[in-house]
Amino acid sequence: MIEQQNKLVTESIVSSNPLLQLIERMKPLHVLLNQNSYVKDTTRRLKRIIDDASSQTMILVMGKERVGKTTFINGLLGREVLSASSEHPTAANTFIRYGEEECVKAIFLDGMVATFDLGKVELLTISDAFCAQIIREHLDYIEVFIKHDLLKNVTIVDSVALEVAADHSAYFSELLVDRMDDIFWVIRSGSIATEAELALLDKYNERGMKPHFIINAIDDTENVAAFMQSESERYGGKIASMTAVSATQALEAAKTNNAQLFIDSKYGELHKLLEELTNNHTKKTQHVFERFVDWLELFRKEIEQIPQREPYLSAFESIEKYTGNKGFEYTRQQRDMALLTAYEQEYEHVCHVFKPVETLYQLLQTLANKLYLRDDKVEEFESVALQYHQAVREYRKLHVEYMQTYGLLDQQYRKLFGKGIERGDLVQINQNSITKAQKERLDQMQQKCGEQYRIIKYYEAHVVENLYSIQNHITELAQKRLQTIIHQVAELNSQRKREVKIANSYVNKLSEFSCIIEAQHFVRDAIKPYLLSGAIELTENQQVTIENTIDGMIAVQLSQKEIELPSEESDQDSLLHQEFETKYMLSPLSLTEVDVLSDLPDLPAPFMM
Repeated sequence: MIEQQNKLVTESIVSSNPLLQLIERMKPLHVLLNQNSYVKDTTRRLKRIIDDASSQTMILVMGKERVGKTTFINGLLGREVLSASSEHPTAANTFIRYGEEECVKAIFLDGMVATFDLGKVELLTISDAFCAQIIREHLDYIEVFIKHDLLKNVTIVDSVALEVAADHSAYFSELLVDRMDDIFWVIRSGSIATEAELALLDKYNERGMKPHFIINAIDDTENVAAFMQSESERYGGKIASMTAVSATQALEAAKTNNAQLFIDSKYGELHKLLEELTNNHTKKTQHVFERFVDWLELFRKEIEQIPQREPYLSAFESIEKYTGNKGFEYTRQQRDMALLTAYEQEYEHVCHVFKPVETLYQLLQTLANKLYLRDDKVEEFESVALQYHQAVREYRKLHVEYMQTYGLLDQQYRKLFGKGIERGDLVQINQNSITKAQKERLDQMQQKCGEQYRIIKYYEAHVVENLYSIQNHITELAQKRLQTIIHQVAELNSQRKREVKIANSYVNKLSEFSCIIEAQHFVRDAIKPYLLSGAIELTENQQVTIENTIDGMIAVQLSQKEIELPSEESDQDSLLHQEFETKYMLSPLSLTEVDVLSDLPDLPAPFMM
């Protein structure tokens, strides 16, 4: 009964939402087309439209090099999730999405996916290491999953920089722009947009797109208002809005929990803008609709080409790509070996992570830099240990001040009485106003030293009591990370096995174009009536375009042919064999009480007899 009620509620929501209705019609079309590799690229584009339509609002952050796009996004997240470098700009389009488990996924051009720890963002985006360069040659884009409330409503895309051609025209991936619901175009305060940028802006305006301009680094320049005014006059009505912010101030505000600094960063206005954009459901529906209509035109052209070609040859060439093209296999192996190298380097690093740790301070430094060694239990111990170190530093400072003051009193006493305090009479000290005041100050300082000494012993007892259990726990976390790496390599091998299976299935798909015919019928019977039903408001030109596109698609007559296939050969891809499980052994964390305790100067005795 409950299941039936839930189904009715779901159907009610879908029926009242034009976007959901459109998505529900695109999904079966994708299922049909996914059976034929000949239309693989077109099918992938449809899948992206479905995924983008089903996901949160997607905001593209674009602009030229060194304007602070990555830092701007880090400011939104309140932490340095993405790697920012003035020397090495972002080299991979990065989708930042919400995820309960924080990680990085690399999506390659051939559809393979590799999962990494969050610390590998730098390797995939800005690193100039050899293995990183090889990986990026085969990379389509990456996805960074972060547990942040902002990402529950929006997906943010950090893009590669604008490319400027020899004729000073700017270029940016149209496929990526088409996927976006809105654009944040970042320029640096005080640095005007180039003519190439303005030309690209004109091009977007012709397509009905108006980006939101973000003026970054307002804390580095003066007369921000004047700069914004002059830039507004240049753009006219070409942009949707202009917001001035300071990404560095927003980051610092998050680190220090400084409310005023956050206000100064102007990120509050940015959050309001994001809220407005994510609530504009009508705009998203229209955007998805326009993308789908463009896709239908692309699909029509592709169907019209099928009868003039020998479709089975395309599938056969795909098989040859796996079985006969050694160059393709070589580059694929290079990519996989580069991934394996990255995994092995991380495995070796985890095995040796405790080798340099010989003191409590070195342990705290390691914990601060290695996310996989952290959890609630570790952070509780870390908090006490940090307070212990802070207490030790305060005590040493107080002790130095005490000894300096004691030395001054001793010098004064020698001048007055010709002998040191240790051989003197405290009565004489108390009878002299100068030495009496110094003696009273020493008594106060001795009491502070005593109080601080007791604080140290309190934290010291907690550290010693939990030392062995916590270091065993930390070692277990390292072992868990090693097992994760082994699992990731196993996952890579599983994907290679799936690739072999897909390659072999192409033989059976050479004559499987019936799914294209079914797709034609589905577009005619389910898609066309809905698009022209009035559920989505259309102009007269849009209606004509839809009818002409779909009628042209349906008019193409496809017939099945008997295809004589070559004999299938065995294709056993070599799997990635990792030997680093036996090559590297985890060095356990093995601190003793002596290693974690700090040397302290003796507590000064009370200055009295």
